[in-house]
Amino acid sequence: MKTTHYKTLAICISLCLLLALPGCEIEPRAKYTKTIRLTAPLAPGSAFAAETHNGSITVSGEDVADCNLIATIVARAHTQQDAQMLADQVEVKLEPYDNKLETKITKPTLKSNQSVSVSLNLKMPHKTDLHLKSHNGTIEITAIAAKIDATTYNGNIIGSALTAQAKVQSHNGQIKLSEVSGDTYAETYNGNVRVAYLKTAPPVCKISIVTHNGAIILTTPPEFSAAVKASTHNGSIKTHLPITIAGEISKTELVGTIGKGEGKLELETYNGQITIR
Repeated sequence: MKTTHYKTLAICISLCLLLALPGCEIEPRAKYTKTIRLTAPLAPGSAFAAETHNGSITVSGEDVADCNLIATIVARAHTQQDAQMLADQVEVKLEPYDNKLETKITKPTLKSNQSVSVSLNLKMPHKTDLHLKSHNGTIEITAIAAKIDATTYNGNIIGSALTAQAKVQSHNGQIKLSEVSGDTYAETYNGNVRVAYLKTAPPVCKISIVTHNGAIILTTPPEFSAAVKASTHNGSIKTHLPITIAGEISKTELVGTIGKGEGKLELETYNGQITIR
């Protein structure tokens, strides 16, 4: 019995020493959340830019003449006091210049086992060009009638009611765009891509969709007209639309035209199925 007791005690002491060694990481136990609300004038036709390293970005187009921002700061540390101190050191500003409004986020220097994330929730005029970037977080955009350029390195991109050009890219995440009616450029390295056009969308547009590992499902505008090039390295191509094939027929590559071939459609996946509806 004594031998067992001493072994248990020795293990406990060893664990304590191990956790105390430099470089040993312990998960933060405390979390503090803080909200910042900001408003700045933003005329329709202007541009807006935002970038977060850890946090999501959500943008909604509204019948407003301002940019209304809610920033949610989440800080984690070993104690509640340390977590609150970190959150209080985060600065979020809306800075205008020329015809553009930009979100500026300043964070404190973090020690080992500390973290800070800043998520942005925004309402702004429908006709606002967007330049959005998140390193770790989802980007969601609704009801924007202007150019969109959005990138996330780890996270999904979700969009709906986008009536102008949309260029979106994710390195690790799915892309889902619905009620689209403008040119679309979508790319992800790991994830499925779904794009669905409005029934009232113009029949001629440019569409480019690429995924390295995932499926592509495209619902085109009615009376769609485009030159088509689709390929998959490991998968199949299915189309519900009549396509005039150019060249040889292949299960993994499709070249031809839909309608008069006025627009442009390029679809490519390395591992996945392509479906055109």
